[in-house]
Amino acid sequence: MSRLGLGEHAKKVAHCPWHHDEHPSFSVFEGDDGFWHYKCFVCDTQGGDEIAFLVKHLGISRREAIKLYLEMAGFPPSRPPKSCEYPQSLASRKFPPSRRSPESPESPECLGYPMSNGQGLDGEVEKELQRLAASNACTERSTAKKRLWKLLRDLRAVDERIGPKLTNRELMPAFDEWHRLSQPFLDPAKTRDGYLAKFFAGLEKVRVPTGDGDTIKKALEGVWKLAPSELPMIPGCENAPESWRRIAALHRELSRLCGNGIYFLSYRDAAKAYDGLSHQSAYTITFALARLGVIKIVRIGDVRPNGRASEFRYLLSETENRVEEDAGFEL
Repeated sequence: MSRLGLGEHAKKVAHCPWHHDEHPSFSVFEGDDGFWHYKCFVCDTQGGDEIAFLVKHLGISRREAIKLYLEMAGFPPSRPPKSCEYPQSLASRKFPPSRRSPESPESPECLGYPMSNGQGLDGEVEKELQRLAASNACTERSTAKKRLWKLLRDLRAVDERIGPKLTNRELMPAFDEWHRLSQPFLDPAKTRDGYLAKFFAGLEKVRVPTGDGDTIKKALEGVWKLAPSELPMIPGCENAPESWRRIAALHRELSRLCGNGIYFLSYRDAAKAYDGLSHQSAYTITFALARLGVIKIVRIGDVRPNGRASEFRYLLSETENRVEEDAGFEL
């Protein structure tokens, strides 16, 4: 909307850009489906997503809107180029050894994979992407959203394992295979370009790649085994409830398992650190811990149980914890 000159209207409560709006009646918000929507309670009560917004504002067809949306977002064409020549920006891209294949020919059958010094994406990685696309393909109707999301989480897991991020061109064959195998079970009213837009948009929304759930489980198991005396002390709040300290211990364990870096945690999982705790209570306690200097909230997720996980960094060092614990025992 900013690029269309409508940035001032991109708010939860704003004046409508399409009619004289004496009282704010326009809203831009994130829906339960994880995608952004607009709605004007006066002139367009149905509202819609980004594509519908372009259709209404520019007066173009939905197909044209999808194409424009992809262009504005910097996504590649929906089909690999027929030419075997690659732009200089792709040719100069550097890949780590784990993703380079010395035996690959300079032109891998014009499949559209980016090249680096005559080397393509590692053959095993290519096969893995194709396998993931096939294993997540739809086998019955009304499962596209769930199956596509699972594919996106799997792809993000590959991303994190091999680094750096897979390029859009490298991801396209995986989408093509998923769409080809899923075709008999997809909604006939939706186009391939529509699913492609959801594919790329969804990649930006994945916060917990496949496999990270095992890390959460391992961290929770470690916290459940801790005696109260082994839990972190809360700076400036020596008499903090055990529920606060259990959640702090969960953050400490996740930080340790993730190499003391940034980690993901949903409020639903945070609530599991202490018996009988609700996700709403875990949400409130989390912000209290942030105010008390135990954690830093890097990115706020959703409070709802199945919402996006938040990103955190644990701030207390082991030395600080021991000092706080000693002070607590003296008291």
